[in-house]
Amino acid sequence: MSQGIQYVRDLLHRMTIKTDEQGREVRNSQDQVSWKALREAERLDDPAMIDAAAQVLEEARDDETRVNVCFLWSHLAKNTEDSRAVRLMLDEFAKTTRMQTKSRLMWSFARVPEVPDAEPFLTLSESRDGSIRREALRVLARCRPEEVKGRLLEIIRRSNDEYDIIYTLWALKELRLGEALPDVLALIESPNAEIRSLAIRFAADFGDGAHVPLFVTALENDRSPDVKWSAMEALDQWGGASETETVLSRVKTIVSRQRKGGGQLPMSELMHGISFLWKVAPNREEVNKLLQALRTSKADKLFEHEAKWLAELTKVGNTE
Repeated sequence: MSQGIQYVRDLLHRMTIKTDEQGREVRNSQDQVSWKALREAERLDDPAMIDAAAQVLEEARDDETRVNVCFLWSHLAKNTEDSRAVRLMLDEFAKTTRMQTKSRLMWSFARVPEVPDAEPFLTLSESRDGSIRREALRVLARCRPEEVKGRLLEIIRRSNDEYDIIYTLWALKELRLGEALPDVLALIESPNAEIRSLAIRFAADFGDGAHVPLFVTALENDRSPDVKWSAMEALDQWGGASETETVLSRVKTIVSRQRKGGGQLPMSELMHGISFLWKVAPNREEVNKLLQALRTSKADKLFEHEAKWLAELTKVGNTE
């Protein structure tokens, strides 16, 4: 244990050093001793380090040490599946009085596999401070669904805060609370594009083919690129032959102009569209002509990862 305690002391110290190993200022954060120590902490997988960290915290109970020890515990909880780490985190959270420190601690709670006590975070999800509410919502996504479902549905139904709704939609998705689908679909007309996009993704995850008309409408009429991407992904999952014209038209539009950036990873909207066409209409002449052009004359319309993916997709299809 003494060796483990000394290791944790040293690791915690290194997590506070913002220079390189020679004490020099650096421009790139990845060259800092602290950045390297944080990455080292993320890999901890020895359960003995849980008790060693607790012992070190007994020696120095300042807020910075508390935050850094909880960071260690959060990764130990994830890597070892030992619930003691989360219990210790909850104890420290209860002892903390400064709201700024509680906010920093909640970042660590949002990483653990499961938080066994939702009560303190349910309370903070009603804070007047928006940043505190949203940190609490991130933690609720790690709590037991039956303990937090009521609060999350209340936010979806009554809140006018777009950011609270966005964080809640992510929490509902992570908790796989598909029963919230009717309430989520009520948000499909939201003026906020991210909310509309998340609602479509939720319907794709927890709905069925009955929602295809919704996906088609979003792909054809919504002006948000993010919403269109979500709709195309949903059609790639649930669409059928009846949606071929809609998808084909959208794919043609995408490759008709110069594209910027590097494309979404791992699957762009274009890739989902091609995937759909390859599955649903592989023998259609217009589809084959388009795919051939994307491999040759229009290859410059694809980003590198898209071109490699298309080559693999068509190669597999041609060998079957």
